[in-house]
Amino acid sequence: MEDATPYLYADNAATTPLSPRALEAMMPYLTSTFGNPSGIHRVARDAALALDDARARAARCLGAAAHELYFTSGGSESDAWILRGAVARFRDRFGADAPVRLITSAIEHHAILHTAEALEREGVAVTYLPVDGEGHVRTDDLEQTLAAADAENRARGVDAPPAALVSIMLANNEVGTIEDVAALAAVAHARRVPFHTDAVQAVGHIPVDVAALGVDALSLSGHKFHGPRGIGALYLREGFSIPPLIRGGAQERGMRAGTENVAGAVGLATALEEATVQLAERGERLAALRDELVRRIVDAVPDVRPTGDPDPARRLPGIASFVCHNVDGELLVVLLDRDGVAAATGSACSTGETGPSHVIAALGIADPRWAQGSLRLSLADDVTADDIALLAERVPAAIRRARNLSAMV
Repeated sequence: MEDATPYLYADNAATTPLSPRALEAMMPYLTSTFGNPSGIHRVARDAALALDDARARAARCLGAAAHELYFTSGGSESDAWILRGAVARFRDRFGADAPVRLITSAIEHHAILHTAEALEREGVAVTYLPVDGEGHVRTDDLEQTLAAADAENRARGVDAPPAALVSIMLANNEVGTIEDVAALAAVAHARRVPFHTDAVQAVGHIPVDVAALGVDALSLSGHKFHGPRGIGALYLREGFSIPPLIRGGAQERGMRAGTENVAGAVGLATALEEATVQLAERGERLAALRDELVRRIVDAVPDVRPTGDPDPARRLPGIASFVCHNVDGELLVVLLDRDGVAAATGSACSTGETGPSHVIAALGIADPRWAQGSLRLSLADDVTADDIALLAERVPAAIRRARNLSAMV
């Protein structure tokens, strides 16, 4: 008997299902061609060739050269590597007298924020740039921060750049706002500071070209665009090098020790190629359906506000995010799950934390009656008009119930 109430998965910003093509491409490297790429016999050579091919294919999708891409276990490792590596690079180049600074934003993923906090405890100065009400980092704020640090260095007689790294995400994982990374990178480079972008949420969903962005480093993760979990990559521009984070063997050209995940790399490359085919056209279709969903939810229930940038050109096409007045976000997600909708409040990587999302707080939404009621619906690439119609029925109904239950507590 056909299910009359299909379950709708609207949490694709957390993770995506594995592409059948990616799974098919991975299978030989999970079964017959299982060799360790570091070996010299035939089985190992076959694995090494597959790894080289996957690296070249994935790099091509980013406008990068194969030798600029290093496979990691995912976005969190890539983020930790670039932050810690940039600090070590700075200290090696400019010595103990030069103050070490990192500059990032208040709305970064916790992989960046928690690593930055750990580095603060190790003596690194960290500046967390604010954002405007739509989630954009302002180039003026970055320029003023760098100028002040430059002036401080000159006053101390230190000939060093004002920061070891600027790290600003390409697109926010909670509200979908796309940052003007090219402009921000230009500001950093004018002060001799390298620039990294966490593009985990963006790659495979909007066009990403490292040359057009002008970045020195970029993080990505396979499971965000229908690749496997446990595989990601860090792009390092030719001429920009950092020390390894994981030491041991000579894998990844001596930059990242550990037996390579060949099947994962092949799956990542296959999924990324698939995701970037007709990406602009698919993004326009998805954004139109997303905008229809937002309009219908806002019209159906009072005191619900969209968050993030309303301009489709400056927002990830699949993310619809809101704050709901007098609603507990976690309760709302539970009710939606019971009604057949997978959604999120804040970020899936924040599960277990209490209080409003740090992103919502950074947007200036301070009233807890609003801030506690954040909701994110992240749509699949193949979402249909029928799916949108069902979401437009179920989500307002769940908001009303959550509001009534919250009022009773």
